[in-house]
Amino acid sequence: MAVSPIDRIVKMLDDGAPERQLAAIIVLGELKSKAAVKPLTSILEGGAPALQRHALEALKSIGITRSGLVALWPLLGSRDANVRNAAIDTIASVGESVVSDVRRRLSDAEGDQRRALESVLSRLGGKEAFDVLLEALAAGDEEANRATALELRRHVRDAEPSIRRGYRARIESLLERRGLREAAMASAVKVLGYLEDKKSAPVLLALAKDSRRSAAVRQEALIALRFTMRDGATDAVVQALVGAALADDRALAQTALMTLIAMELPASLAAPLTQLALHKDIERARMAIEKLGSLGGGKATETLIEIVKRGDKRRAELAAAALEARKDALAPLVTLFASADELERSRLLRRALESRHDELTGPMRARLLDAAVEALVSGADVAEPRLAVASDSGAKLGPRLRKEAAKLRKARKLDAEARVLGALSGAGEARPEERYRLAAVLLRGSSLDPRARRSDRSLRLLAELAKTDFDVASAMRSDRGVELDALYYVGFCFLEDGVDGGEDLMRDVVKRGGRKKIATAAKNKLALAGLA
Repeated sequence: MAVSPIDRIVKMLDDGAPERQLAAIIVLGELKSKAAVKPLTSILEGGAPALQRHALEALKSIGITRSGLVALWPLLGSRDANVRNAAIDTIASVGESVVSDVRRRLSDAEGDQRRALESVLSRLGGKEAFDVLLEALAAGDEEANRATALELRRHVRDAEPSIRRGYRARIESLLERRGLREAAMASAVKVLGYLEDKKSAPVLLALAKDSRRSAAVRQEALIALRFTMRDGATDAVVQALVGAALADDRALAQTALMTLIAMELPASLAAPLTQLALHKDIERARMAIEKLGSLGGGKATETLIEIVKRGDKRRAELAAAALEARKDALAPLVTLFASADELERSRLLRRALESRHDELTGPMRARLLDAAVEALVSGADVAEPRLAVASDSGAKLGPRLRKEAAKLRKARKLDAEARVLGALSGAGEARPEERYRLAAVLLRGSSLDPRARRSDRSLRLLAELAKTDFDVASAMRSDRGVELDALYYVGFCFLEDGVDGGEDLMRDVVKRGGRKKIATAAKNKLALAGLA
């Protein structure tokens, strides 16, 4: 009887040379001969891993029935990962009829064998396989469930949308099961997120807010919400996330924060982030403020302005930075700056406005100028930054300060007048007579002690004027507000320091003093200076 080519190739499987065995296995797989199933199966029982893997691939190519899987099940626990994967693929190729076999074997399987059985189910797909995986999830420990959840992820990813909707109901039913361990619940919640079904949001939201649940369950619920809210979050979701982000559990809070950051939030939901932006943990505050900065709309701007207004230095700085690029922030920033009464906050707002001077409107510049003058007159600490912004913005500072100084002089408010004249001088817009008026007002508060003249601002201002074409002596002689002892003090110091006008002032003291001691002292000083 003639030997067929198939028989000759099958006979090569018993050859002692592995190369010839491997070649025979590959050819038999290509030929897809059913006669090769039994001899190929025998290779699985004692062959080398490379031969086992190729034999499994050949059996898959030929097609194997459920009854022929007896030799394949043990290979799911093989130490060789390639053999395990080939066994998984071959068993799964049989179809859904193997689900009951997998279910039975899962109850006793552990480690690689358990994971391989679950991989078979994920490759099979279908509701029955999904239910078996869910049961495995409910029964497994935390470590095993991580692998099961990954298989379920693959399962739902490859399923049709209509089938996936049915999976949601199955998972939610499992979550309602009494006595379900927290570890299993956390894994089930993770799989619920894999479905990316927005109808699961209510269940996830309830779990995320439930303080009775473990941190792991709540974390998974928060993460899953990211996938259900791809079209935008609701107010209830944002409130729940903010609540979790405020939690003492840092891991839970971090998860909530990352979920908030990953979500597309409508501008109308900016307000709930305010509480988080003012949190004592600066890192949580930073993330919330940055999220606010990424939102559009006036509500986000309004919220950031509120943080600049109420927050401490660091949070106010972060909020101010987030406002820099927002066009609608300019008017509120001007309003807040014009009313801020804390020096540090005022300086912060000044920095926030520095790059936006060209955007200021006429009414904005007028408001900044009014605020600067108001602070200056009242002697408020915030006068310095307000004046700087008014000046940098191009407001007509000189004329306004000059007008205000005249008003204050008429009202005899000398301290306020001095502050305004000082600002006018500091801005480089004071006229000589205004600089003299400033010195004269300050002179009224001087100790008139020549020993302290180095720190006397009024004397310094008069000396500076004397070095110009301004006649200090003549101005002081005609100034009704300058007393005789002030004339003597300035004249004495000018003579000592070699400043023009000292002699004239001392002679005026002699002339006006008559027989007073101060006139005699002036004569003596002139004599000592060789000017008698």
